[in-house]
Amino acid sequence: MATEVLWWIFASAIVAVSVGVVTARTVIHSAIFLILSLCGVGAMYIFLTVEFLALVQFLIYGGAVTVLILLALMLTRGGGTVTEKLNGPQAPFAAAAGVALLLILTTVAIDTAWPGDTDDLPDMITVTPISEGLFMDFGAPFVIASVVLLVALVGAIILARQEDD
Repeated sequence: MATEVLWWIFASAIVAVSVGVVTARTVIHSAIFLILSLCGVGAMYIFLTVEFLALVQFLIYGGAVTVLILLALMLTRGGGTVTEKLNGPQAPFAAAAGVALLLILTTVAIDTAWPGDTDDLPDMITVTPISEGLFMDFGAPFVIASVVLLVALVGAIILARQEDD
């Protein structure tokens, strides 16, 4: 019972912080809300007893990706305050799309036959098959993604230096 109460508290906090990501007036505040949201998702993985995914969520998304975003924002001077109006003429269409998506997701969640008995599931899944698959099968894509991110970072530095001249 206590775990379920904590689940709903974390779920509500994640939704509130995610709204803060979208409605923040500065990009820096939005990035901070994003860090909190991603760490909340990592906490939800801990509630699901999937510690490996929680660790990946905290390290990769909560740490590395948001640090990269903040570094790119600082290098390109993107941390200013928004002076334009946040809502444009597309706001009614976005609201209608959001309500439609909410209705679809709610309907699917209610109509899905969720498994009630999970006693036949394995108790412990080792990290060995995951690590072998990650480093054997997906080693090259990981390196390629790292190179692409490095090129993007170097490009941001070059663009920031050209503005100084």
